[in-house]
Amino acid sequence: MRTGIADRYIVQEIFAPFLLGIGAFLVILVGDILYTLAEFIASRQVGVVTVIELLLYKLPAILVITFPVSTLVGIVLGLGRLAKDREIQAMRLAGFSLMRIFAPVFAFGIVTTVATFAINEIVAPWANRQANAVIRKAAFADAFPQIREQVFFRGPGNRVYYIGSADDTHRELRNVMIYELEGPIPRLITAGSAGWDGQLWHLHGGVIRELDAQGFTRYEAGFAQMDLAVGIESGSFFAGQKTPEEMTARELHQYVSLFGRGPGSARFAVEYYRKFAVPFASAIFALLAAPLGARAAQGGRFVGVGVCIAVLFVYYVLMSIAKAMGTVGGLDPFLAAWAPNLCYGLAGVTLWAHEDGWLLQHRIVLPADAHVRS
Repeated sequence: MRTGIADRYIVQEIFAPFLLGIGAFLVILVGDILYTLAEFIASRQVGVVTVIELLLYKLPAILVITFPVSTLVGIVLGLGRLAKDREIQAMRLAGFSLMRIFAPVFAFGIVTTVATFAINEIVAPWANRQANAVIRKAAFADAFPQIREQVFFRGPGNRVYYIGSADDTHRELRNVMIYELEGPIPRLITAGSAGWDGQLWHLHGGVIRELDAQGFTRYEAGFAQMDLAVGIESGSFFAGQKTPEEMTARELHQYVSLFGRGPGSARFAVEYYRKFAVPFASAIFALLAAPLGARAAQGGRFVGVGVCIAVLFVYYVLMSIAKAMGTVGGLDPFLAAWAPNLCYGLAGVTLWAHEDGWLLQHRIVLPADAHVRS
């Protein structure tokens, strides 16, 4: 059997359930968005055309989630079918090593990783920004509260602003950070809350820190209230805002470098590392799914689907816990983003170490009439 033919055959077996997985999870996630908007659609506060536009802009972010998940589903079900029909064992008897049989599986995982990273880095930030712009249109003014969270923007005077959350209705800002780059000494201003009036911000309960060339604090003083002229009209100072979902990895890295990885900016550090960890989940799932697909084959497709659900459930529980801990500073941002991949990668390597022996122990015994006569 030629290796090229075998590779294409294995990829074809994986690709069909991979596409099925993409379709299934797209329906689920799009349905969740529609469920959220159902009340506004029913009351005609949101037009159907606007909802379709919003869904199209949300599609790249949805694909970033579905690609790794569908990779797992495609490999487990595809290899499960091959193993159940004894085709993997037949390849082994034909002289293929286990590494060579699973090589196209790993290659498939790498390709989906690259595709996911490209979407997440190039398309998704722009699409998320457009989706948020749609939500902020006048047609949505009554349907959605104008509250923004976790946003960065640049302002006059070479300042970088971070707003934990902002409520336009009550004209209130919370968890404010202002990084001033002009002058011989960089200055960082933090405040628990702030209000605004025209081009003037009224900061409450904050701290002023002056930093040296190495980034260490050389001067620090607290204040109960401070007025700051921002040089931006109140109606437009959010024009340059970006949430973490709207930022590329390069932009996130710049802001993390400015504000460090302290409690106020930990979420941005976590999101920066997740820009790489989430796409790489496809390769990790490929590593884990290859031996799982062979082992789950004896129970049929229903067992394969059950294995996928269990693996995904545990993965996303780990991801949610690690992300939450990283956001509040309880876990290093790198570990918060990569912990699920590291755990599953270790599990995949462990399964891989035992899989070769498992296949040899379950080598098929051909019937006497099926032996090739010499």
